[in-house]
Formats: sequence, C-alpha cells, structure tokens
Amino acid sequence: MQKIQLKDDDLKIGMPLPWSVYGHDGELLLNKGQSLQSERQKQIILTRGGFREPTAEEKRKFAKQEKFSLSSPFNVLDAIRLNVKRILEDMNHSKTDNYQQRILKVSSVIQKLCYENADAALGAIILDQHALYTHIHPVMCALLTELLLRRKKIPTQDRLLYIATALTQNLGMLELQESLSKQTTPLTTQQKSALRQHPQLSKEILQNLGIVDREWLETVQNHHERPDGSGYPRGLQGDRISLYARLLSLVDIYSAMILPRQYRDGYFIKNALREILMERGKSVDKDLAQLLIKELGVYPPGTFVKLANGDTAIVIRRGINQANYPLVLSFLSPRGAPYTNPQYKDTKNQDLYGITKVIPRIDNLKLDRNEIWGLESN
Repeated sequence: MQKIQLKDDDLKIGMPLPWSVYGHDGELLLNKGQSLQSERQKQIILTRGGFREPTAEEKRKFAKQEKFSLSSPFNVLDAIRLNVKRILEDMNHSKTDNYQQRILKVSSVIQKLCYENADAALGAIILDQHALYTHIHPVMCALLTELLLRRKKIPTQDRLLYIATALTQNLGMLELQESLSKQTTPLTTQQKSALRQHPQLSKEILQNLGIVDREWLETVQNHHERPDGSGYPRGLQGDRISLYARLLSLVDIYSAMILPRQYRDGYFIKNALREILMERGKSVDKDLAQLLIKELGVYPPGTFVKLANGDTAIVIRRGINQANYPLVLSFLSPRGAPYTNPQYKDTKNQDLYGITKVIPRIDNLKLDRNEIWGLESN
C-alpha cells in the first residue's frame, strides 16, 4: 500500500491521531488515536519517516494514476523529468517549500515506473536526442538506483530515500554541470575545485532546505568517494563508504558514460559496461558492478546493434537471466532501407538474429518511442 508522507503541521501535540503513523521501513510508530506528547517526539517521528495510510479518496486517486502510468510510460517519464527539473531549480534558488515531500513523491512515481516498464523507461532516455544532459542524468541515476536496490531486496519504502539521493546528488553544481555538458576544452583549475567541492555543497544546500535525514545527507556527501581511497571530498576507503553511497557512485559513473552530451555521443554502452568491470575494486564497488551487469544485461534497452542477417535493430527488452539474448526491434534492412513494418527478433536465434556488434546511436531516428515499444502486443 502506498503511504503518504506527513508534514510538520499534520502532527498536533496533544491531539489524537486520525490515522496510524509508520516509519520508512513500514514499522508502526504510533497507533490511530494516540497523541504526541512533546515537540521532541514529533521531530523523532518525522526523522524516522512519518507516513500514514491514504484515505479512500487518495486511494481512488492512486488507482487513476496507476491506470495512467500503465498505458503511458513515456508520458510518465516526461512528467518525472519535468518535475525533477522544477524541483532542482527551486532548490537551487532557495525557494521555501517542503522539498522532502516533493522529492519523495517523485521518487515513488519513479519506483512505480520501474516496476511497470523499466525497459521502456531506460531505453527512452538513451534515445532522447533533445533533453539536456543535466535534466536526464538524475532521472537515469534514480531509475538505476531503484532497479539495483530492488535486486538487492532492500524494502520498497526504504528505496524511496535512496532514489531521492540520486535526484539531488549534484545539487551543488547544477550550473557547472550544465556548462561542462557542452564544454570541449579541458577543465580549468577553478572548475576542478568546484567539482571536488560539490558533494559537500550539495549536502549543505539540502540541510539548509530542511532535509535532516542522516542517510540522505551522507549518501549525497560521499557519492564521489571511491573504494580505493582516490575519491573526494574525504578520501574514504572500502567499507567506510556506505553501500548506498557506493551504489550512487556507480550509477553516477555509468550514467555519465552512456548519456549523450552536446559535443559527443555517449560511450558505446557495451564499452561503458566493460570499463565498469575493469574498474571493479578501484573506482567502483566490485559486487555492485557485477550487480549492474546482471540487472541490465550485456545489451541494455536503447542499445543499437547489428544482427547476423545484416539488419540494424534496437534493444527493447533486457536479456534477464540470458544477458546475451535480449529482444530487439529490427528497423533497417541489411542495405539500410527502413522496414515498413519493423519486426521483433529473438536474438537467441543466433544464426539469423544473433547480435554481431554494438553500433553508435543513430541520430534523427524517425521511429518514436511509442512505435518502438508500443508495437509489442503483450
């Protein structure tokens, strides 16, 4: 059951609660009818989560949202990206608001999108040739965070917090990140200094805007620390870096590799995965790197490939449990002519449709997202 995040003014000291209150992990903190006895108790409740069950009207609203997202994964993805952009801009300009509530609300939508259609969401971001890098990077990191933590069997409610860290990790360098996404020259000394300072600055901005959750703040602060101690800002090593900071570091590195910038296409996805594996135990956590490969497969959604018969195709579904054999959509003939009716191909048929190589993303692709993923009947 989806829970509602409580705000400070929802909790009245000395007044019977109209609903039960739960923590991040679903633990019952206060029963319906109980009352808070002090301001300190209230702050403890809010720090530990402070969620309630939805009302009947809210349940009906959630049901409508579920129907919408099931039929329109790309509309949901676009709405997520727009909301994240607005939230980060508001935070960057220090506008007063309940940012914890806003960010966790978006995080819950991201979680739901991953549950319903992660392949389409991941692939659509890779294919997006118009969105700014700074607008799609946090969303990609958030999607990957949800998928990897779900694979590690972290409780659903707990995962929301770490999706939020993925969305806010670069809050201290939004303007610099935008400049760097277009820059073709080496970083200046000033830019290098700003890069090294941004994790600490991001944490401070979050604190100033009312985020008090220690895990959230420390994960953001430590997401550029590296297992071998080469990271920043504190040069932490190994287990001194939390699991969640190590995971955020990994998805940040991977997303930066594969997402296109104005001056270049992203790494070929397969090359990015290969580099991640080569960096195991150094700049990325060994076990988490393996987990990323298991979750995404060798050919993640959105990868452009050549098939054994000469066709050009797009990977549309991960090869879960069979990493080398994703489902693809074949849209160009061996001679480069577009197929009138693109066909789904099972790459387990190696003689005809086996993947022979990964190729660069094709610009100005005429097929839209709904045509690529919407052609599938099931």
